[in-house]
Amino acid sequence: MSFFTLRRRIVQAMALTGLLTSPYRLAAQGTAPGTGTLAVTVSAQQAGVSLPYAVVALPDRSIERFTDASGRATIVALPAGSYDIAVRRIGFAPYRGRVVIESGLVTSAPITLAQIPVQLTGMLVRPREACTKPGMPDRTLDPAVYDVVELLRENADQFRLLTSQYPFRYATQRVLATFADSAVFVQSVDTLVAESKALGGYRPGRVVRERRAPGGRTETTMSIPVLSDIAAPSFIANHCFHFGGVVTEGSETWVRLEVRAADKLRAPDVHGTFFLDSATAQLRRMELEMSRPDRLPRRLQGIRTVAVATTFREITPGLSLVDRVCAINWQKPVQGRGPSHPVELQQLIAYRFETPPPDAPVASAYDSPAWRARTRLSRDVLWCTEHLAGSG
Repeated sequence: MSFFTLRRRIVQAMALTGLLTSPYRLAAQGTAPGTGTLAVTVSAQQAGVSLPYAVVALPDRSIERFTDASGRATIVALPAGSYDIAVRRIGFAPYRGRVVIESGLVTSAPITLAQIPVQLTGMLVRPREACTKPGMPDRTLDPAVYDVVELLRENADQFRLLTSQYPFRYATQRVLATFADSAVFVQSVDTLVAESKALGGYRPGRVVRERRAPGGRTETTMSIPVLSDIAAPSFIANHCFHFGGVVTEGSETWVRLEVRAADKLRAPDVHGTFFLDSATAQLRRMELEMSRPDRLPRRLQGIRTVAVATTFREITPGLSLVDRVCAINWQKPVQGRGPSHPVELQQLIAYRFETPPPDAPVASAYDSPAWRARTRLSRDVLWCTEHLAGSG
C-alpha cells in the first residue's frame, strides 16, 4: 500500500492550456510600455482556503515569489508574452501551466493545489543498508518513498528561497563544552552573528576539509550540510532514501525519512534522519551523522563519529528558521577510561530581515539560555543525546 496517496488531479484542461488566466480590462498602474502585471492567487483545492508561502515561479524569467497570508503574489513589469508558471507549496501537489501577459493589463491567475494526504499504514520500515544505487527512489517501484523525498526537497527549496531572496541576519548563543560521566562541563559561551546568504555549500565527499592555518598548522573543519543543500542535485545523487517509521511528538505524528551516503563516496560525508509532520509536511527536525569516520586523517582517528541535530522554529505559520543545533564529537575510549566528548550547542536568540517575506515579522528576539562559562551542567541540557548516534 502506498505511504502517500497523491491525489494529483489536474486542475482541469483550462488550467493546463493557460486559459485559466484572464486579463483585467484595466491599465496596470506604474508599468513600463510593453509590459503587464501578473496577479496570482493560490488556494487549497479541497478546503478552498488561501495558501500562504506558496512559491510562484516563472522559470523563463528566473523569478520566484512567496504568496502572502491571503495566498496572493504579484509580479509587475513583465514583458508581454506567454510564460511557463510553476506553483509549489509544502504538502501539496505542484502545479504547472502557462500564462499570457498582455501589455498594460493585469492578468489574474487563480490556482488551486491538491493536498497530499498522508497514510501511515502499509509502509515497510527498513533498517539502514548499503547505498549502492544512490539518487531519487524509483517512482514506479517505490512511489511512497519518492513522495516523501519530494516533500523533503520542497522544505529545502522553500528554505533556499527564504535565505536567498529575503536576506536576514541572525544571532545565536553558542556553548562550547565537553560531555563526560553524565555531566556537561561548559568551557565558553559567546554570541554568533551571521548572514543568511552565507549558508550552504555542500560538496559530495568534501564534508571534512583541511587547510593550512597561519603558522603552518593544519586545521580540520567539518562542513555540515544545511537544509537548503538537501534539495541540491549533488546531494540527491549521492544518497539513498528509505522510510524509517513514525514517531509521536506531543500532538503531532512525525514521518521518519532515513538517508544514507553512497558507498561510492570514499571520504567522509553524512548519513541522516529527517522528521516531517504528517499533517503539514513541514520539516521539524533533522539529524546528521558523519559517514566513513575510518577515512578521517590519522590524527583524528580517535573520533568515533560526529553527529548534529537541528530543530526548527516557525516564525509565522508555514515558514521556519533554524532554532536549535546540538553537535557532539563522539570519541573512542582511551585505555580503559571514559572518553570526553566535545560538544557545541547553539540557540537562536534573534533575527532581522532586510526586507521580510510577506506578512512575516521583520525581526524577533527570544530568551537566551542561562549558560555560563566554567560551570557544570546535568546531561539534560544535551537535548540531542537520546537521538544522536553514539549516545550509548
